[in-house]
Amino acid sequence: MQTTQQDKRLATRLSPELAAAIRPAMKAATRLRLRGGRFEIYNVVEAVYSVYIDWKHRKIAKRSARALADQLGIAQRKGMTSIRILIEAVLPDADHKQKSRWARALEYIYSQDVPATRLRQFARLHDGLAGCARAAVEIKRKRRRSLRDYPEGDWSD
Repeated sequence: MQTTQQDKRLATRLSPELAAAIRPAMKAATRLRLRGGRFEIYNVVEAVYSVYIDWKHRKIAKRSARALADQLGIAQRKGMTSIRILIEAVLPDADHKQKSRWARALEYIYSQDVPATRLRQFARLHDGLAGCARAAVEIKRKRRRSLRDYPEGDWSD
């Protein structure tokens, strides 16, 4: 398997524990960069979700995400979730709106107690990751926007 220069740089900056924890997500992100298939993002999102579930199960999600952000130099904003930090670490060059959509989708999927093995089926039932993100907005909005300013909605799908 080929590794990119960016993956090698990340490995040198991370502690061995964090590098081992996010290795599956980094491998999926490398495959995404190499292949770029239409549904390849699901492999990355599924890997990020499994890391997050593992961290939540071990009750180290916030602490590990903060350590990951500190070691990679990811700017932490108020209300930034562990899922978003993982996505920022794995796919730093992706569009910020896309990363926000993926994070909201994974937050919604986690709130529905979906195991990582059933993520694709759950997402398919809810019109993909964008549909899951929309469902998260219907349950609880992150911030209020006036409909006058954005009559078409939050995202342009």
